[in-house]
Amino acid sequence: MRDQLRTRYELRQVQSDSMPWQQVPGKQVLWIGCSDSDYDELETLGLQADQVLEYRNLGNMVIDDLSCQTTLGYALEQLKIRDIVVCGHYGCHIVQGKPNPCVPEPWSRALDMIRSAHNHALDQTSGQERDRAMVELNILGQVQSLSQAHDHDVQVFGVVYDRTSKTGYQITEADC
Repeated sequence: MRDQLRTRYELRQVQSDSMPWQQVPGKQVLWIGCSDSDYDELETLGLQADQVLEYRNLGNMVIDDLSCQTTLGYALEQLKIRDIVVCGHYGCHIVQGKPNPCVPEPWSRALDMIRSAHNHALDQTSGQERDRAMVELNILGQVQSLSQAHDHDVQVFGVVYDRTSKTGYQITEADC
């Protein structure tokens, strides 16, 4: 049933010229990543340290808390950053197919909402495939949320990083 989920979105391997920041040297990017991820993904995706404002939290989730909102405000208002990347990763200890009792509110509630919205399709998968699908759905949800919430002229990109293959995949809603 993973195919049922994949009809909602597409994954494409990030190529050396497929993201705007790779085409314009020095272009600044707001990076929203997971706190339990490593830093390989920045290098793998062609980002240099001096062009990234990096924000990491539990499960790369955009939550209405002071830290997240302050970072977004600073990036958009002060630095005038117009490209935002939400990057999750397979093997995440926070975003999993089954609830993790160690994840606090409001992150656990947000993940429960994703599971509830997609429970039929998720219930058709198990183990690692279920976890991978949940990571992808979480990224897609964060991209949608950010895209709708800001009236600035911003582009929001969803990326899932596979640590095993050191490969990034852009995630986009499927054309229906």
